[in-house]
Amino acid sequence: MFNASLEAHGYSVVLFLVMICVNLLLLIRANDLFTFRKQMAYTTPLSAVFLASAIFTGIVLILSKHLSFDLSNIFMIVIAIIITILEVKRIKPLKYLKNMPQTVPLYRNYAQRFLLIELFMMLAMSLWMWI
Repeated sequence: MFNASLEAHGYSVVLFLVMICVNLLLLIRANDLFTFRKQMAYTTPLSAVFLASAIFTGIVLILSKHLSFDLSNIFMIVIAIIITILEVKRIKPLKYLKNMPQTVPLYRNYAQRFLLIELFMMLAMSLWMWI
């Protein structure tokens, strides 16, 4: 049971990493705010599901180890909280932006910063756990 939940956690982390990369690619290719919002309507729920799946399976793994917290578990909890906050901060302004030509580059710089921070934190934690 522990190995199955460990595999599920690994897959959900990898899928969330893929969604971060997909969001980065969509953001880089964005020229029009209307089409970008439409694309985000599909990718945002997927990102949320994969992040929630990683958090849920992480909670199951911690509970199956009888709440034994070590340094890696604490870092994973902190990273999950930070990534959740960054995702909300990245997506919320998209709702209020007007469809003007100068808004796409401004939002691109804004959102790219958050996505790169998320990508770096996820890769750093993944490399630490898989090495």
